[in-house]
Amino acid sequence: STMVSNPARPSAAGAIRPISKDSIHRICSGQVVLDLAGAVKELVENALDAGATNIEIRLKDHGAESIEVVDNGTGVSPENHEALTQKYATSKIHAFDDLLSLNSFGFRGEALSSLCALSELTVTTRTESEDVATRLTYDRRGGIVSRETVARAVGTTVSVRGIFEPLPVRHKEFTRNLKREYGKLLTLLQAYALVSSGVRIICSNQSGGKHAARATVIHTQGNGSVRQNVATVFGAKTIQAMVPVDAELEPRCTHAQRLSNQPWSGNARRGAAL
Repeated sequence: STMVSNPARPSAAGAIRPISKDSIHRICSGQVVLDLAGAVKELVENALDAGATNIEIRLKDHGAESIEVVDNGTGVSPENHEALTQKYATSKIHAFDDLLSLNSFGFRGEALSSLCALSELTVTTRTESEDVATRLTYDRRGGIVSRETVARAVGTTVSVRGIFEPLPVRHKEFTRNLKREYGKLLTLLQAYALVSSGVRIICSNQSGGKHAARATVIHTQGNGSVRQNVATVFGAKTIQAMVPVDAELEPRCTHAQRLSNQPWSGNARRGAAL
């Protein structure tokens, strides 16, 4: 008869030790910002929360080389420069119960801290009470390594270079599927471009070196009309296939407006709504 040997037993587990803080930060940050779309989403929402009416997303090599989000919001005051990239530091809430009255996109205070761990992060910001802007460069832990006085209008520019490079496996997968990641990002930005009435959103990409032409891929007018945003993003024919719908909702949500595709139209997907 054939003898079947017993499978090898696993070796004894090593000692259980705490993971270093740097390793924890890198591991957890990768769970906050999962992809290119998620990184840009966090930055766009920060701009919207800051009251921006003009948001420009500038990509190089579809975001693999750099991401820059420029806004005309309120800016970040000097006393908040250090806390800006600290984990769980936020101006949106002070206690758990504040979630019941939350009226902003972000509230956890994780995004910029995570982006510090996953990229090279620079923030240029100016408030209305300042005469000049400050360019801040942060290290992987979210600490400020340099400050520089620069010219800029009121608002904030966040620059992210080499996203996911500190995580070799994630970075390899990201670059291998770059065009797909870029497509997901554009789909996400279209959604914000549609619903952000009164906000001008522009997204452009530059590929092929610093002297290559920059191509604009999304451009809304910021004129306050969701209908116009639909026409800008999807074209005028889509508007012709849609009808406005007004609805009374629950007491906490008193009124809502949307545009819905006419079910008989062949110009747009049946049953879709905004």
